[in-house]
Amino acid sequence: MPEPPQDPFVDPATGRPWTASRRVGRALAKRLPRTARTWHRAGARARHYAGRIRGRAGRLGATAGWIRDVAAQVAARRRRTGLTVAVDATPLWDPLTGVGWYLYRVLRELADEPGLAIRLYGPVLHGGPDVPEPVVALPAGRAVERVVLDVPHDLLVSPGRLMTWIRGISPILIALDGNRVLFAPNFLLPRRFLLARGRRVATVHDLGLHRVPETLQEETRRALGRHLKRSTHRARRLISVSGAVRDELVELGYAPAAKIDVIHHGPGQLAGVASSRLPSGVSPPFALHVGTLEPRKNILFLLAVWDRLHEMGGEVPRLVLCGKYGWKTEELARAVAAATARGRVLHLGYVAEGELAALYRAATLVVFPTRYEGFGLPAVEAQLAGAPLVASDLPVLREVAGDGAVYAPPDDAAGFAAAVAALLADPAARAELVRRGRRNVEALSWRRTAELTAATWRRAAGRGS
Repeated sequence: MPEPPQDPFVDPATGRPWTASRRVGRALAKRLPRTARTWHRAGARARHYAGRIRGRAGRLGATAGWIRDVAAQVAARRRRTGLTVAVDATPLWDPLTGVGWYLYRVLRELADEPGLAIRLYGPVLHGGPDVPEPVVALPAGRAVERVVLDVPHDLLVSPGRLMTWIRGISPILIALDGNRVLFAPNFLLPRRFLLARGRRVATVHDLGLHRVPETLQEETRRALGRHLKRSTHRARRLISVSGAVRDELVELGYAPAAKIDVIHHGPGQLAGVASSRLPSGVSPPFALHVGTLEPRKNILFLLAVWDRLHEMGGEVPRLVLCGKYGWKTEELARAVAAATARGRVLHLGYVAEGELAALYRAATLVVFPTRYEGFGLPAVEAQLAGAPLVASDLPVLREVAGDGAVYAPPDDAAGFAAAVAALLADPAARAELVRRGRRNVEALSWRRTAELTAATWRRAAGRGS
């Protein structure tokens, strides 16, 4: 059967009727001589390319406007009065550990500080729907600004290419901001700060790569050693979180004592955090350990201490381990599983702030048998929560926890177990330890930490204290 004739006034591609103007144009085109039809097609092409040119001109104008906006933002930052401080805020984009909480607390205290202009530079300088955001809301205030560039979709280049370009020129963009001070909250500034000419201030939290090198991977240890040497050499001022770390920096030849300011942390990440319910499966009495499960934290030693306590007889509370696994944990994971099967240990992993505060406040005691620390936040968090503390006999913990702890050797399971057993058997001693611990932690304040940090920035910039 033959195909039905096609309607000449219906678009074969869409099946829709032609508009009246198109019908007239088509009819005229058929009646015009070949030369006229050629001119008709040329006009259609001209209109097509004119539309493309208008679109490109619009994108060109938008691109020029975006460049003007970026230049205006840079100019405004360069005109800003006060002490301008560029902060590597990368730790706020990762799950918060000690360094992240330290930076967050300091920034929150300085958010409205007169005379300061704090610029926060995240892992990348551009925004976008697929760009990660910080894991906590950045502190907001008159003194704090997050430096981030918008990525419009109507420019001459695609958003993806623009993001690539911004990442490539990040060192130039940061240098153009003209910051007086560059602050590394964890001793090392990323490469995007390479061209910035501000005076550097770096915080050194510990020297575990020298004191407990076996707890680090060899490649990591060597890289940290190179970076630490370079960073401490280039820094105008260094902040150490304890006198013990300052002494180690001097002893190992990283910096003279005159270049280092000792600034203690505040009372941990839980200051002001309200307790929630205890995690499922936890009920008093229990002993608590808080920290990553890794060799430096001495968890295998702690499990041996708990075995010794059970051998000694008497009531032994269950040991609650609060923290995620780190590295070199195969043997440790097997030991924790075996102790859990016997009902002696409960491993919770990572818990939220409210639950962690509840654990501290409900614990019969807190045990901290660490082999090495730069400060020891769990010690002061235990004191703040009113929990009796048994800690390793280390100079840094005696400096930080004062007389608010019972100290025991971190390499003698029998001695550590004896200290724990004595405290478990003496409620009056536990109460006295809580009283002394609270008195000790009263001297720690995040506000004071922040003020001393700002004073170090000013000293580095040559503005006195």
